[in-house]
Amino acid sequence: MTRRLFFALNATDPLSESFLPTYKKLKINADRREINVKWVPVDNFHITVSFLGEQPEENIPALMEALKEVCTLFTPFDLKIEDMGAFSNEHDARVLWLGVQNKRYLGEFKYALDDLLLERGLIQHPDAREFKPHLTFGRLRNPRSVKDMISPFKRKSFGKIHVSEIVLYESKLQGVFPVYTPILRCPLSGEEKLVEEEAFPIIAP
Repeated sequence: MTRRLFFALNATDPLSESFLPTYKKLKINADRREINVKWVPVDNFHITVSFLGEQPEENIPALMEALKEVCTLFTPFDLKIEDMGAFSNEHDARVLWLGVQNKRYLGEFKYALDDLLLERGLIQHPDAREFKPHLTFGRLRNPRSVKDMISPFKRKSFGKIHVSEIVLYESKLQGVFPVYTPILRCPLSGEEKLVEEEAFPIIAP
């Protein structure tokens, strides 16, 4: 038996409040423009760190152990949430996203976790794509231009999230939306560093 798994940051708080007014305006604008969007429920807001895909159920204890080990090496940190865009682009959009600060510390965590998973045979190869953190909040049923719809919110700040844990999630499709169930919430428990980590600006995914 396999289970669809991924590691991610929960981003419901504080976005459930800071992003909500914009979220509502976008829904109204999409309806007016007859753009058919599957809106991600606020409770499902997350930032994927590593997508594992279908994993044998017997791998879960080893995945949990790997996550625990890496979390002991890192301390809690903040990430700014700002900007808005679309994949593949604003003129042929399939996915709507919020920009996430491309912080070196988050990248270091991802690569440390991926390296350990690779070393233990829990993944077959590292992710070849450049890591560009983002938060998906909508998916279009048919590709459309969303440039006019999202342009008022470009470079808009939605505050920041405080990352104190990394979560191993299972994804199950139930009805229209997948349901994400936490399997393990693992706190970042490393020792505080004397020098604050360098942060890169937010880069559009």
